[in-house]
Amino acid sequence: MSMIGGDLKQRLLKAFRGESVDRMQVLSADFMRLEKGCGKDELAMVVESSYRELHSLKGAARAVGLSAVEEFCQTFESFFFVLKKMELVPSSSTCSLMLGWLDLLDGLLREENDSAGATAAAPVMLALSRMKELVDSPQQIEAGGNDAAGGGAAVEVIASGDDAADCSQKPAAAETDRHENLSTLGGMGDTVRVSSSFLTGLLLQTEELISSRNSQRARVREVAELENMLADYVRSFNEVYERRMDSLSEEELKVNDLMSRKLKAFSQKAGALAASARKAEWDLTSKVDGLLNDFKDSMLLPFSSLLDVFPRIVRKLSLEQGKECRLETSGAKVRIDRRILEMLHDPLIHMIRNSIDHGIESKEERIAKGKDPVGSIQFSITQTDRDAVKMIYGDDGRGIDQDRLKAVAVSKGIISAEEAEKMDRRSVLELIFLSGMSTSEIITDISGRGLGMAIVRDKVESLGGSIVLASPKGKGIRVIFNIPVALTSFRGIVVESGGRQHVIPKSGIRKVMLVRQEDIITAGGKETVSAYGRPLPLVHLADVLEQERSDQEGDALAVLIIGKGRKAVAISVDGLSGEQEVMAKSMGSLLRRVRNVSGFSMLGSGQLAPILHTPDMTRTALEIHSRGRVRPVVNRQAVAEVKTVLVAEDSITSRMLLKNVLEAAGYNVVTAMDGLDALHKIEDSLPDVLVSDVEMPRMDGFTLTSKVRKLDGCSSLPIILVTSLGSAEDRERGVEAGADAYIIKSSFDQGNLLEVINRLAG
Repeated sequence: MSMIGGDLKQRLLKAFRGESVDRMQVLSADFMRLEKGCGKDELAMVVESSYRELHSLKGAARAVGLSAVEEFCQTFESFFFVLKKMELVPSSSTCSLMLGWLDLLDGLLREENDSAGATAAAPVMLALSRMKELVDSPQQIEAGGNDAAGGGAAVEVIASGDDAADCSQKPAAAETDRHENLSTLGGMGDTVRVSSSFLTGLLLQTEELISSRNSQRARVREVAELENMLADYVRSFNEVYERRMDSLSEEELKVNDLMSRKLKAFSQKAGALAASARKAEWDLTSKVDGLLNDFKDSMLLPFSSLLDVFPRIVRKLSLEQGKECRLETSGAKVRIDRRILEMLHDPLIHMIRNSIDHGIESKEERIAKGKDPVGSIQFSITQTDRDAVKMIYGDDGRGIDQDRLKAVAVSKGIISAEEAEKMDRRSVLELIFLSGMSTSEIITDISGRGLGMAIVRDKVESLGGSIVLASPKGKGIRVIFNIPVALTSFRGIVVESGGRQHVIPKSGIRKVMLVRQEDIITAGGKETVSAYGRPLPLVHLADVLEQERSDQEGDALAVLIIGKGRKAVAISVDGLSGEQEVMAKSMGSLLRRVRNVSGFSMLGSGQLAPILHTPDMTRTALEIHSRGRVRPVVNRQAVAEVKTVLVAEDSITSRMLLKNVLEAAGYNVVTAMDGLDALHKIEDSLPDVLVSDVEMPRMDGFTLTSKVRKLDGCSSLPIILVTSLGSAEDRERGVEAGADAYIIKSSFDQGNLLEVINRLAG
């Protein structure tokens, strides 16, 4: 094998890695079934399965020159040969040994060390020696006693419903299953191993046809519109012709008759073209949909393919922590895109680590609290829609210490002590999703770094999903994941805002409704609409995306409800263009994370449309609404009114310059000589816009802005700071104080100032 090198060996190793992952997953599931205990017939089937997997893994390792893996698998295979031949039932302590050996094999596979000394490590040598000892003295396999490499905690695996494995199945049924499994393993069967990346590439190419299908549908609609327009014209022509027949000359009658026949032929041709286009669209749709469904089915795997590796992880971590845990699963047969399963692997591992490390209490502590001494970790999966899956993860540990969480947030400067006192339970739990937040007092190799839950949410939301956390005091945690079934194509609502079209995933929209202008309630400069029996914040999509607002007309506006619970918000749009299946495209490495946008898609019209990210939109809209700096969704006054601008500037020259520029643009201007003067004038009469310098005597612009924001009715007053202070720190101070815009004098452009004032003043 040493003759193989370079590109060939790398290709072989790549194939070996994929094969070894599959085989280790089967071995892990088999070993956990052995430890749980099962009947004689199932035992024979599991032993045979493990024996064959080790044999195949040994051969694959030999092919790529991994002699350490080959030697380990050879000895392990001999151990299973004895189990199989003598029909032995391994004791619980022997099963513990086997799981430890499997961990060592996993480590050898990851190292890919092909040197002769790879098996010289003490744990590997000890494992090989123990395997050989048991092969020579098989009675110890069933005896138990001192076989185990240390006692300790255990993990119990429970599958409910259809997922439960019946270890007491009837012998005939078990024998049938065993023969079916063995016949599949031996011989070629009806399956073929294909690289998942190759399959993914084929799916992506197939999904490109979605754009072609959508384009064809758009052409059909356009042809239908032309057909209707032509039919209207022919109808009008015939009506005029019939009314004028009596007054037309013979020559004119001939001309009109000729035109009528040509129009009829033209109309028939247009009708035939429309029918042909509809048939072509139907043929293309049926073929594309059929091909896509087949490819999507090939990419779907049951959740069990992800969950099967968790029992061994739970067992290992429980032993390390000296705790006892029970892993319960339900709905593991629900199928989902394998790429999503791969992306969920690390986040779920992190959550399991959190639960075992500082969620689930020790056995003694649980008994003292009146709890089951065995801790419980649960996974529950249900398919809520054709395109959506709900996964609930939970444990019955001590839960999240909310007081501790608030204290950490205050110590890190994320919130103030006053804000912490006012926060409700749900808002406190939201803090756990911020980077650096952890209630663990120490950092361990398992958890406590404060990065995990932030990464978990980012991962889930990057899939187009959402995550909600609940933690009743002393009763563990409950994390609800709403995730799509497929990764790329989905059903989306096409909306219009700011003069262009956008796509919002249908799974992220709770409700679409029309709202009359008189049903919009305004209080304190903030607009709300009623939905689900309570008022929801109303924000225009153009404000969320920082777009220019187009004029609103009509008695009602389209509103989308997104988010849930206290995070629900109403987003108004300029128009709805219908629902369609779209294909998501990433924005590339340079635009990996753009707020409120997750990707883009090509619509049937050929236009590229941004795909909006509903969790980001919810957070942005609530932030805009809470600050009270939202422009009214509906233009309530048809007649333009003169806006008043208050200019606070200590330099008389600059003050007069700004006054002349603004008055020339049609604004009513009031001036103040410094911040304190401006504050008094605002208290007397509220302007439409405040333009202020920063460096002024008695009260600077930052202090003025901060104080104005605290005045009644001033939360939404547009404030523009015009200053010579251009550092990043000064800009940050302006933002923190509550300014809406920050213009540097060194690059002062009166056109820029007027544009900003016009935009903020509405």
